[in-house]
Amino acid sequence: MDLDSTLKRKPQQSKAKKWLMAAAIGVSALGALMVYQWATPTVVAASQLQIATVEQADFVVKIRGFGRLKPKYQRYLTNTDTAMVEAIHVYPGTVVKKDTVILSLVNPQQAQRLSVARLELARQKASVNEQRINQQSELLERQANLAILKSELQSAELRVDAESKLIEQGIVSSLDYKRSMLNVAQLTERVSIEQQRLAQLKEMHLQRSKIQQELLSQFELNYQVEQHAFDQLQITAGIDGMLQELNVELGQNLVPGTRLAVVGSNKALKAELSVKQADAEKVALNMAAKVNTFSQADHGEVDAKVTRIDPIVTDGRVIIELDLQGTLPANARPDLSIEGYVVSNIIPDALTINVPQKAQAHSEATLFKLNPNTQLATPTNIEFGTLSDNQIQLLSGATVGEQLIISDLSKWQHLATIKIEQDSL
Repeated sequence: MDLDSTLKRKPQQSKAKKWLMAAAIGVSALGALMVYQWATPTVVAASQLQIATVEQADFVVKIRGFGRLKPKYQRYLTNTDTAMVEAIHVYPGTVVKKDTVILSLVNPQQAQRLSVARLELARQKASVNEQRINQQSELLERQANLAILKSELQSAELRVDAESKLIEQGIVSSLDYKRSMLNVAQLTERVSIEQQRLAQLKEMHLQRSKIQQELLSQFELNYQVEQHAFDQLQITAGIDGMLQELNVELGQNLVPGTRLAVVGSNKALKAELSVKQADAEKVALNMAAKVNTFSQADHGEVDAKVTRIDPIVTDGRVIIELDLQGTLPANARPDLSIEGYVVSNIIPDALTINVPQKAQAHSEATLFKLNPNTQLATPTNIEFGTLSDNQIQLLSGATVGEQLIISDLSKWQHLATIKIEQDSL
């Protein structure tokens, strides 16, 4: 090997040794740094963290939603005949009584039909009165004839009685006596016939009166129908409450069955809550609930219970209907925006904590558990259960009284421990 080759190789070997030495120094430094970090934990100020204490109590699982108060009773106002809107007396938002006139409609044909029905009823009543008078006259005439015949019969009987005493003395002939007896027999027969005719007349009068009364009832019913139809041209509220809708304009021509207005009760109310479809599956009828109307005067909360669950899903939400119980808040009114919740379950003696950031129900996560004596926090695997409001159930990983950091510390989960530095006063 010549001298030049030897001289060239020595600088190359020297350079390689330098790189190896540098690499060894780097690895040693990294290892020392890791040891230092393990021995000296990362320090985090307590003011930057949210620390919660595990509590144990009955855990009320709430299904929350938002919605509005609605009238418990509603009445849709319609017309029964063609008409025109003549006047509007009340507009939406007005408190009304059941006899408050909302609209005045006009229908000339209806007014004419009512007039005809009234005239026909008056004629029928006059006919009935006339018949009653005629029957009374006929009855009196028959009774008078019967009275005359009875009087003649009594007179004839007296004559026969007198002649029966005189015939023995020869004062009255036997022929006259027989004639008198014949007259009594004839009058007796005539009285009997007249009594039968009077009874038949009374029966005939009774039947005619029934027929006339039936006709009169038909005319009265027809008049009442027309009067009712005419009265319905004055559209009244029908119930105490508030006028919610007015669907017609002044001068508008209406066909039968047009939806004119809507009146709803303003004291008897119900609540409609919109909840997520997944939450609605946990709701059942008669579950207890609470509704908040945000009234500052009386806290705005009222007890309620579930009375209906709408089977229709709209935009991923379901309407839950609640029956309000007890005294309503002062600001309660139809269409008032509300919030509320349904108590779907109560878990006795459950371990709970404020919901950590990014935590989900029925999942697992790693949280730092804080030792208040050493102010050191170590990562701990936590199993979550049910979530409600800002509380979540703990199934494992912590016990009552322990403190967990619920801030998002995912960037430090690789560390064995972190130190919490309390703020100085």
